[in-house]
Amino acid sequence: MRRLACLGFCAALTTPLRSQTVRYEVSVAQGQFHVSAEFPAAGHDTLLVSLPAWSPGNYEIQNYARYVHGFGARNPSGAPLRWDRGDKDTWRVVTGGADRVTVDFDYGNDKIDLSLARIQADFAQFLGTNLFMFEEGQGGLAFPAEVRFRLPSGWQVTTALKGPTNGVYRAGDYHELADAMTFLGHFSLDSLQADGKWIRIALWPSTDYTPAVARSLRVGIGKMAPVQNRIMGEAPYDVYTVFFNVIHGPIDFGGGLEHSSSQYDIMPAESFADLITGTLGDFIYPLLSHEFFHLWNVKRIRPTEMWPYDYHAEQYTPLLWWSEGVTDYYADLTNVRSGLWSTNQLLSNATSDIGQVESAPEPWSAEDGSEATWINEVYVNSSQLYYPKGATLGLLLDISIRDATDNAHTLDEVMRALYTRSYRQNKGFSTADLLNELRLAGMPDVDSFYRRYIDGREPLPYDSVFAKAGLRLRRDTGPLLGISTRGTPTGDVQVAAVVPGSAAEAAGILPGDVLTSVGDVRVTLDGNWAATFRSHYRGKAGQPLPLAVRRGTQGLTLNATVREGPVGAGTLERLSNPTPKQAKLWQSLVSGL
Repeated sequence: MRRLACLGFCAALTTPLRSQTVRYEVSVAQGQFHVSAEFPAAGHDTLLVSLPAWSPGNYEIQNYARYVHGFGARNPSGAPLRWDRGDKDTWRVVTGGADRVTVDFDYGNDKIDLSLARIQADFAQFLGTNLFMFEEGQGGLAFPAEVRFRLPSGWQVTTALKGPTNGVYRAGDYHELADAMTFLGHFSLDSLQADGKWIRIALWPSTDYTPAVARSLRVGIGKMAPVQNRIMGEAPYDVYTVFFNVIHGPIDFGGGLEHSSSQYDIMPAESFADLITGTLGDFIYPLLSHEFFHLWNVKRIRPTEMWPYDYHAEQYTPLLWWSEGVTDYYADLTNVRSGLWSTNQLLSNATSDIGQVESAPEPWSAEDGSEATWINEVYVNSSQLYYPKGATLGLLLDISIRDATDNAHTLDEVMRALYTRSYRQNKGFSTADLLNELRLAGMPDVDSFYRRYIDGREPLPYDSVFAKAGLRLRRDTGPLLGISTRGTPTGDVQVAAVVPGSAAEAAGILPGDVLTSVGDVRVTLDGNWAATFRSHYRGKAGQPLPLAVRRGTQGLTLNATVREGPVGAGTLERLSNPTPKQAKLWQSLVSGL
């Protein structure tokens, strides 16, 4: 339970919900935003107003209140009102009996981020969570909103908010307001129709939206949208907007953030496009497609732990592998089914996903990464790895369902069922809901698959499942020890985890042991001992392999034998002679037919 003390008598805490409009005005001057927000206050002795600590889809605490300064409050006649801070993101205002209270503040930031407001000389952009305060309690999140802009001459406005009508933009409640991405100033604005719905492209700086780039983006988006609409059965928007920043200058990331009727993408200029030929960077179509599919998966098909949103604190869920990773799978399927990618590109991307999963320095589960996303782990950043692992799980699940039902059912049906039975019923979905939908679609042995590969940390069943679609993961073979290691502050190589059924487990190696030699290969932190081990013992399966370890203060020599198996992530490729069933499954998967 969240508690806030009051400056005065808190009569408002028992006031019934009043669906009254909150009115905002946003202006830009001297490199900062200025925001005025007028709240209904009749019956309040104390008004509590807050700014979100995070933005849905961007799973990290940003504490937008840290960018606020110059806060003040006034009554309708302009007289100042007493206020103080309630906590890190809440202000308390004594109303003095006023029926409406206006709070004013400035907001400044110069950091480039997918969920932070930013101002340039001729351009500004923000997300609703950055600038729009809401009333604590009293049903404040349900209040409708009106937004006006006071901008320099010649500046334009493109926003996900409804409108304008007589210069006023509107949102039905705070969730809609908070989710609204907005561009202000000078930028390119283009539009196209797909399946009878308008899609806008707002891009800054406009010099990067050359005719050739425009053609490539319009063709790509125009092909993606109908494919995803067919997968899900409808387009859940009237107008969709792609907001895009191309960054000329130092930046070490590119990515996007989804919204209920828009997406906001950031990309370094060198990775964006060739402005003359219009050739887009390799990541652009996957990025656009991923964020577009979020229209359904996570913005509407949302884990129950995030229904409704809590803007003050972390909302942990074990399901982000599905919400983000399986969205990645559908982004790739979209690009193949729309003709933007070849099937070889799909297989190449799947190979890359598998490589990222297999290169993790210790075993981790998809659910581990989903829960850990808020802390940005240092050693194994599973909060990033649940993207490729979730995408790989999506492919494995889809193949398994199609094989078990002779293509009568697919993962597409699972996604549509979640949309119908969770979002359409105004609720989130749980892991049990997901497993039930997989079961209904014909996924064999659902509970075992979940226990071993989603909640569990066992190696994914690539070989057995890929074969069902006429695929194989071609890998080199070599000696395998079956451990993951980490360095220690003293320069030792310590065993982090032991693979079940491996040579290391059979020898009795335990997590925490310090490994000093493998056979006649000395183990050092600064040397590539693993490559030396593989090279020296390749083709020597069955030979003795003494393992020297230090367990606490005791030195031990454990006896193992050389075991060989697949080394590295390998390459996912199609069989040259698939069976008719395998060929039909694969063709149906990549075509959507």
